[in-house]
Amino acid sequence: MSIGKRIKEIRSKRNINQVSLSRLVGATQAAISRYENDQQYPGGEFLQKLSEALSVNLNWLLTGSGSMFQELQEVDASFLGDTISVPIVGEIAAGEPAEEIYEEPWKVVDLPRGLLSFAPPYMVFRVSGDSMSPFVLPGDLVVCSRDWREVDVCGKIMAFRCEDGITLKKLVEDYKRKVTMLVPLNSHYEPMIYSEGDPDIVMIGILDLCIRRYNRS
Repeated sequence: MSIGKRIKEIRSKRNINQVSLSRLVGATQAAISRYENDQQYPGGEFLQKLSEALSVNLNWLLTGSGSMFQELQEVDASFLGDTISVPIVGEIAAGEPAEEIYEEPWKVVDLPRGLLSFAPPYMVFRVSGDSMSPFVLPGDLVVCSRDWREVDVCGKIMAFRCEDGITLKKLVEDYKRKVTMLVPLNSHYEPMIYSEGDPDIVMIGILDLCIRRYNRS
């Protein structure tokens, strides 16, 4: 099923028409019609607004995997007491690389260890740019682990240090052509392609956790 058909199915489940949906997400009815008929791929901003307006599981919307709607699950709160303090060390570009490492940590966040999948040490960055939307948005805090031993990093979202600074992208290795691609998730951006002899890129962390604030001024 295409993403357009999933948008149409969401409307059917919520029992709203295209005009009503257009008002909820700030898009035109004509645009929604094009999306649903697979004439145009919806942008990240539209998908994010649709997810928030109708409580849609963004992973299902993009891939068809999982449940259609966001589900609230009871969480054992006991793990919240076991935390680790990690400094926010700078901004990471989700766009063109940018060198913005703070001389002093901007802030410290206390993270429940139970939410972290990879081992320490960790780095926390504030995201600048929208090349990784709708999965990672500007202003998000991303927690990256510097320990990715025994992890197949191809296809994973990683933090990189490039010639021009640091950036957050999905790593894709083309072993046949001997090229490394840093791929944005936002289709409006082009991949950064590196081959032998190009300036070095260095992986500095693997994305472990993304923290997003809502309804904050």
